[in-house]
Amino acid sequence: MKAKKILIVENDLPLLRGLKDNFQAQGYQVRTASDGQKGLEAILRDPPDVVLLDLLLPKLNGYEICRAARSRQLRSAIIMLSAKDHEDDIVRGLELGADDYVTKAFNIRVLIARARTCSQRCLGPSSLTHGQQARPGQGPRASEQDAQPAFSSAPHALSDSTP
Repeated sequence: MKAKKILIVENDLPLLRGLKDNFQAQGYQVRTASDGQKGLEAILRDPPDVVLLDLLLPKLNGYEICRAARSRQLRSAIIMLSAKDHEDDIVRGLELGADDYVTKAFNIRVLIARARTCSQRCLGPSSLTHGQQARPGQGPRASEQDAQPAFSSAPHALSDSTP
């Protein structure tokens, strides 16, 4: 099986090094960029399976990189990593096309699992490891009906009381 390609765009060099080491240990082919401009160039030059994308980067921020990648119809899974944990920041990232949004500090095992899951969803059944089955609606040819949520998007009041 071909190793998954991941691009990590992060300007915190110790964090970048730790992410690189952990993903390499899981069999990923890892490329890195420490500023937004280099990150976007790397995405466009050789689209990876997964992009771990910091938001607060020099030269070009993560939102701009995500917008540019999605405007070019790139199917790479994009996971935003950020210390920005406000609801508006998370919603903005997801609306721009991120597949997931993880706030710092995070658990590395959970992040690796999210990267694996996002790449399977974005790249389709061919990205599954040996023995895994695709779920309905998974992959690039999922019908629009499959993409519809199974729940109402209307806001609901939350209550602490139990019936």
